[in-house]
Amino acid sequence: MEHQLPPNLRPDEASPEWMNKGDNAWQLTAATLVALQSMPGLVILYGGMVKKKWAINSSLMAVYAFAVTLVCWMGWGYRMAFGDKLVAFWGKPAVALDDSFLLGQAFIGYFPTATMVWFQFGFAAYYAGSDRRGVAREDEFCGVDDVCAVMAYVLLYGRGVQCVEPEGVAGEDGSH
Repeated sequence: MEHQLPPNLRPDEASPEWMNKGDNAWQLTAATLVALQSMPGLVILYGGMVKKKWAINSSLMAVYAFAVTLVCWMGWGYRMAFGDKLVAFWGKPAVALDDSFLLGQAFIGYFPTATMVWFQFGFAAYYAGSDRRGVAREDEFCGVDDVCAVMAYVLLYGRGVQCVEPEGVAGEDGSH
């Protein structure tokens, strides 16, 4: 007797043969939990570290860091960290919003690249948002140097991942 998957887990036109719906659901859940915990955590941390009159400003700086990181991550950060190599240690910058890119299989796992982009964004945003030097300058908000700092953190996060795993998270053949 051959075992078959329940109808809701079988591949169809909305989910390709290579995608595992359970893996995709868990990856999206884990990434969302990271993002949902990180931003309020940073807001509470930075709002509590400064004088009362600067609490709102410092809290909004954490929100701002997440927003700017999302723009940088989708604009060029993800593909610089996990895309085609420009040189041995740096990827080619490219926008990660192309549907043919986002709907293809991720370089690791049985889920689409869109899921991996969201998952890695949660960690990149936390990394960029945990910049403590913004608290010391509580009278400034949304300065050009803050945008540059977030862009640098996005690059550093991608480089950190590449240093730990030289081929991204997986090897060229998808193995660990």
